[in-house]
Amino acid sequence: MKCHSDFQSAIFWLSAFALCLGWLPLPAGAQLTGIPAQKIEQSKKPASVLSADGASYIRRMEIARPRAATTADELATVNSQLPNLLPGFRDLMKSAQVSTRFAELFDRKISLIKRGQFPTSHNFYDCETILRLKHPKSGCKVLLVQSDMDVVTDGSDPGRYPKLDEYNSARSSDWFLPQTSYSWSRGSVTETNPFLDYYPKTLADLQTMRKQIEEKTRTDPGVVWRELLKSCDDQIYRVKMRGMTSASRSGLRSRRYLLADRDPFVVLPAPWVNQSAEWSPHTGDYVAVVYKNKIYPAILGDAGPRDKVGEASLRIARKVNPKADGKTRAVNDVSVTYLFFPGTRDPFGEPDLKLWRDRVLALLKEIGGVSSASAVHDWRND
Repeated sequence: MKCHSDFQSAIFWLSAFALCLGWLPLPAGAQLTGIPAQKIEQSKKPASVLSADGASYIRRMEIARPRAATTADELATVNSQLPNLLPGFRDLMKSAQVSTRFAELFDRKISLIKRGQFPTSHNFYDCETILRLKHPKSGCKVLLVQSDMDVVTDGSDPGRYPKLDEYNSARSSDWFLPQTSYSWSRGSVTETNPFLDYYPKTLADLQTMRKQIEEKTRTDPGVVWRELLKSCDDQIYRVKMRGMTSASRSGLRSRRYLLADRDPFVVLPAPWVNQSAEWSPHTGDYVAVVYKNKIYPAILGDAGPRDKVGEASLRIARKVNPKADGKTRAVNDVSVTYLFFPGTRDPFGEPDLKLWRDRVLALLKEIGGVSSASAVHDWRND
C-alpha cells in the first residue's frame, strides 16, 4: 500500500556497548553508518570459537526508543498551526492519554529488528505520538496520531475507471493493490473491473516466460539464468497473492473500491481497525487530517502494515505536496496530525465528498470548532 512498509536492510543506529538484546544476525548488505558511538573490542578468543553456532559478531545493540509526546505544547512544536486551526485544542489535550497502540507500534518495529529486518531511521521514527482524547463537554472521542505522510495508491472502481491504463499512475507504486477495505456493491455498474483480466493474463505470460528461462538453465548453468528464474518465481507469487486468490477474484467481480487519486482516505495498521476497544476506529470512520494551515476531511479507507503509520491516499498527498506519488513521500517529518473519530461511519457507498466534509466539520465542532470553515478543505473545488 503506502509506499507500504519498507523494512529491509538499511541504515539504523547500532551501538556495540549498550543494552543487550541478544545476538542478532544482520541481513546481507546492512549498512551500519552514522552510528553515534562505536566500540570494537579485541577478543581473546579465536574466530572458530567466536563464530560457534552461527553467532553474530555484533554482540550488543542499543535502540533509542522514543517516548510519546503528551502535551499540547509538544504537539504544537511539530504542527504549529494546531492551536490556531482548532480553538479547543488545548482544552481537548487536557484529557490526553497515551494509547496502547503507541507501545504496540514500537514493539512491532523492535520485534522485526530482532529478526534481522532493519528499517531506515525515518521509518523507525515515523510516529510522534498516539493519544486518546475526549472532549470535556461533548464527550466526543478522538484518536490522535501524529506522524508523517506516506502515499497510498490502492483501489479500483470499474464504475469510474473501467480501463487498465487509467491505473498506470497508481501502479507505479510497488505496493499497489486493486482493493481497499472500504468497498460497496457494484450495483448497476456493468463494466468489468480491468484487474479481473489483468492478473490471469499476466500470470499466463509469466508462466510462459518461466518455461523459456528454465530451458536456458538446462544449457547454461551460470548465475544469470538461475537468478532470472528466481525473479520470475517471485513475480508469479506476487501476482497470485495480489489478484488470484478466491477472495480477490470475488471482490473484483462484485465490489467497487476507493480510488486513491480521487478519494481522500487514510490508512491505519490492520490490527488497530474494526476492534472492540473504545477508541478503535472502524473502516469508514471520519478523519480530519491537519497539515500546516489546512484541515483535510477524509475517511479511514484501508488497513495496512502493522509496523508503520502515516499513510494517506494520493488525493490528499498531492494536495499537501504536488510532487508526491507512489514512490515519493508527501511529508517526511512527523508534522501531520490525524484526528480519527471512532464510531462515526455512515453506510458505505460511492464517495460523497460534500457529505464527508460536512460530517468532519460537524465533528470538529464537537471538539471546540475550527477557526474558520474555509480552513477545512472542500475537495469539490479542486
